[in-house]
Amino acid sequence: MAALSKKSAFSLAETLVTLVIIGIIAAIVIPSIMTSHRKLVNQVQLRKIYSVLTQISQMVIGEYGDLPYSDFYDGSSDKVQEWFAYYIKPYLKVDKVCYDEEGCWSYPATYMNGTNISNLSARGIGGNIVTFTTIEGILFNLDGNVPTDLYDLYGVESDNDAVVLHVDINGTKPPNIYGKDIFVFVFTNRGFVPAGNDKTRAQVNAECSEDGRGVWCISKIARNNWKLGDENL
Repeated sequence: MAALSKKSAFSLAETLVTLVIIGIIAAIVIPSIMTSHRKLVNQVQLRKIYSVLTQISQMVIGEYGDLPYSDFYDGSSDKVQEWFAYYIKPYLKVDKVCYDEEGCWSYPATYMNGTNISNLSARGIGGNIVTFTTIEGILFNLDGNVPTDLYDLYGVESDNDAVVLHVDINGTKPPNIYGKDIFVFVFTNRGFVPAGNDKTRAQVNAECSEDGRGVWCISKIARNNWKLGDENL
């Protein structure tokens, strides 16, 4: 009679070692996959937002002629609200609006270097502001600014006052950091342009770093064919 063959099996120790190895690999791979997914989602979202803002610029030109970037704007709360009502609200699917009051904007929020924003309150950025949410859950903060601040703070040249649009692409969810989920556009006679648009590449790169504010990161991303860098995650 032939001898029965003995079936081999994993020992408990071998099974535990295998599970540990699988756990280690998962711990390494899963965060990388999640980061890549978040980067892709943010890239798509930013492209979409800029496309919509460009379309708004074109529609405003078609309806009103020359871009009325300073029309209805004199820095007062009423005029900012009028500007929003004429040139923004008709072209975006707005869900909730706050006129110079708490309830819409991401708070608190910080710059990329960790500095708290001096002109940020629970109402939003600046004074006499309009903050609003779209049905997609994107937050917008709209305020005007003078030419000197437009260039120094937002990196955009303008001969006149212009409107600044802060955009939080994932709503009130963290991290609420400029250059990571909050980005800035400025509306001038050129239409909406990314903050940092009129600064050099070296200046933008320095500002979009762990030592900078991150406000001009949108220009770095735009110049990189809308691809985010590691500093934006």
